[in-house]
Amino acid sequence: MRKLNSTEIRERLRKIKLIAADVDGTLLNHSNELGEMTVDIARKLKAKGVNLTFVTQRIHSSVVPHAKILDIQIPLITVNGAMIKDLNGKVISKTLISPKHVDKALAFCKKYYIRIALVYNDEIVYTEDNSVLKDYMYRLGTEYTLVDSYDNYKDDVLEIIMMGNEKVVVKHVQNKMNFPMKWFLIAKYYRSNSRLGVYNLEIRRSGMNKRKGLKILAKYLNVKKHEVAVLGDWFNDRELFDYGAFNVALQNSVAELKFKSHIVTERTNEEDGVGEFLKLLYDSL
Repeated sequence: MRKLNSTEIRERLRKIKLIAADVDGTLLNHSNELGEMTVDIARKLKAKGVNLTFVTQRIHSSVVPHAKILDIQIPLITVNGAMIKDLNGKVISKTLISPKHVDKALAFCKKYYIRIALVYNDEIVYTEDNSVLKDYMYRLGTEYTLVDSYDNYKDDVLEIIMMGNEKVVVKHVQNKMNFPMKWFLIAKYYRSNSRLGVYNLEIRRSGMNKRKGLKILAKYLNVKKHEVAVLGDWFNDRELFDYGAFNVALQNSVAELKFKSHIVTERTNEEDGVGEFLKLLYDSL
């Protein structure tokens, strides 16, 4: 994407009313902390009518403490778009996986000896047989609940998480979940960044991602695409950068996001790169 000159950037920034930021690797540093500049300027921007929200893989409850620090009053986009809810508990959108598809996933895991957990409403539930998954797929701030069985936890599932040690088997299950259920589910495969020989699947309703979640929230807030800025750093922010907003990649972002961005911050998430952008935005108003 063509990088804008300083005049073009200021013109675009003056129109911004909504900032949608990824959380891990973007807003937060490795210590799970917000930058001081981010906190300070986010509140000043709110006073000028520019709101900040989260667009994250995390579940809602795990980001509430950070949202309170930033005094966010608008809904948060969590579970990669599957849940949009404000801090008062008002649900704007909730995209669930049908119980019959949850049963299908459970059957595959039993057949192929793959571990499975369910993102159930605002927590991750797991059984004793799948307890190893909790340790291998640690998500900061997330509440994990041990249950005797999944039988009573199939009606409010936002995401299915699977984990296996054999790549071929995990990819096979991915194919089984994607076809013939492609119209209903999307199963995304990825290799663990922290554990060798661990392969994961994340399964959600088909068509649901960060971009879709942002589209729903923007419509709810009556905000146009050119009035939105998005910030991200990783591959799962690709759809977010395809929304059509003002794209901001942090210095620690993957090359693909930097290519899709309008500007790239000089600072990383460890150096409060979001705060750097917020100051630029504030000074442009």
